[in-house]
Amino acid sequence: MDKRIVAQSLQPSSRWIVAPWQDLVLFVGTPLLIIPAFLAAQTRWRVEELSLFVASFGAIGHHLPGMLRAYGDRALFQRFRWRFCLAPVFLAATCLLFALRDLNGIVLVVYFWGVWHGLMQTYGFLRIYDSKLGPSSPLTARLDHAMCVTWFATAVLVSPSRMTNILSLFYTSGGPLLAVSTIEALRTTAVYLTGVVTLASLMHSAWMWHRGRPVSSVKLVLMASSIGFFWYANVVVGNMLAGIALFEVFHDVQYLSIVWIYNVNRVQRDRGVGAFTRFLFRRSGALVGVYVGLVAAYGSLNLVSTVMATGLLNRMLTGLLAASALLHFYYDGFIWKVRERTTRQSLGLSGGTPDKAPAVRPGWLIHGAKWSLFVLPVAMLGFAEAQGRAPELDRARAIAQAAPASAQAQERFGVLLASAGRSDEAADRLREAVRLDPHNAEAQSNLGVALGQIGRLADAVTHYREALRIDPLDALTQTNLGNALSKMGEFPEAIRHFEAALRVSPNRVDTHIDWGAALLKLGNLDEAIGHFREALRISPHDPQALANLAIARDLQDRRRSTTPGGEGLVPSTSGSRGMRSGKPALER
Repeated sequence: MDKRIVAQSLQPSSRWIVAPWQDLVLFVGTPLLIIPAFLAAQTRWRVEELSLFVASFGAIGHHLPGMLRAYGDRALFQRFRWRFCLAPVFLAATCLLFALRDLNGIVLVVYFWGVWHGLMQTYGFLRIYDSKLGPSSPLTARLDHAMCVTWFATAVLVSPSRMTNILSLFYTSGGPLLAVSTIEALRTTAVYLTGVVTLASLMHSAWMWHRGRPVSSVKLVLMASSIGFFWYANVVVGNMLAGIALFEVFHDVQYLSIVWIYNVNRVQRDRGVGAFTRFLFRRSGALVGVYVGLVAAYGSLNLVSTVMATGLLNRMLTGLLAASALLHFYYDGFIWKVRERTTRQSLGLSGGTPDKAPAVRPGWLIHGAKWSLFVLPVAMLGFAEAQGRAPELDRARAIAQAAPASAQAQERFGVLLASAGRSDEAADRLREAVRLDPHNAEAQSNLGVALGQIGRLADAVTHYREALRIDPLDALTQTNLGNALSKMGEFPEAIRHFEAALRVSPNRVDTHIDWGAALLKLGNLDEAIGHFREALRISPHDPQALANLAIARDLQDRRRSTTPGGEGLVPSTSGSRGMRSGKPALER
């Protein structure tokens, strides 16, 4: 960033934070770049891989700049030293407690606070662009805030995938099962309230324009792009992981950019900043690279947690990463207030309130009341989950009824019905899941399993083939298709699918068992025994492999002794062992 750009960012008369094209790329029109880039990336990487990348180097990584501000700005640290010292201890202890006891309530709280954090960042940018044109009325600020709250909240409430995940976490955390009418009433209220707020905001903007008061066109475009993109990511994009990743990229680009601009300007104006902040935030392309590298390094901690074996250390690291997110949300709630004079000066804005304005009420009372919004829900959810939760099938039914347009909810309910032996009902639910999302390979595969359980092998094969058309590297579906074809007597094709499964996943026990069973039916005893032995090498005590190996050896002994009577020995296969869980994304 050169001197001319910094100077532009410090001019109160400019309606841009930096300059037109930089603002459009970094803050306002960013979604127009993100969507095609993400679609192109999906042609090479799976959504799960892209989501992990964004969650690590974006969602977790962008926590670092706020930490640098909190502990690197001497004046800020002195002002809020008790918060900066006590909050990390409290939040880390809380998250570790939930992680070590395998409680889910903290995940739900992180999600809701994350949505609030996202809408408040949007609101902050709206205030910046409004302030670029001069002082604005308190009513304008309140309406901008109401627009962000209502539109973001309504997007979550009307999103089938988000409601599926929220309700699943709520019920898993011991929450009571909610009536469908209650959820519908909440949705309807949110929609009408959003309409009222939007109408009021439009009327206010028209009135301000009529009176000759400036209305920031950049602010209005930013409001439309941010709210529109949040709705696109939540409602239009069916895959929750993809939707979260899309908006997270937008959020992170905005955040990292504005923090860099703020700190570069702060270093120029304030000699009281810390030495590290003064070193890092200078006009240098190399230091921009260092800044991004530090963010990526911090975010790589999330990758460590994904490769660690499930156990104590994994849970502890997961809990600490949750605490990092909560600290980020908490700190950002008070260290970047646009109304304060020091913040405005570093953003090229005039005016503002003193950093230590006289308080109408005791600060500890107001801050304590805000903390209760975190402590009470966390305590209630933790206690409720420790006391127990509704049966899993009942929870899945309640979610499927509350989110009838969610393929994920219908699939999960179908999987649990199949596990309960209610295969006919399971097939109906899984058909609905496939109808809602025909490109969901997992739902197609699970429907194939359910149809196979009720003897409809030809239909099962059709859905297995469709699942493999969508995801040809799915070893589980390759195995299930091979098993179904074997039962239909299509042994050569069945063996081709077993081979394909083992090319992807060489240590699949069920594939070796099913392949061996098919070979037994063909009379290839030596090859069958080889597959059963390989299955036992991988899993020495697998009962099906042991039983089938015994059958194969008995048939081999009878063949050698030319003793008849082995025709009735039938090998067992892995059957429907391969149905996936269909769990919501946030629970996986």
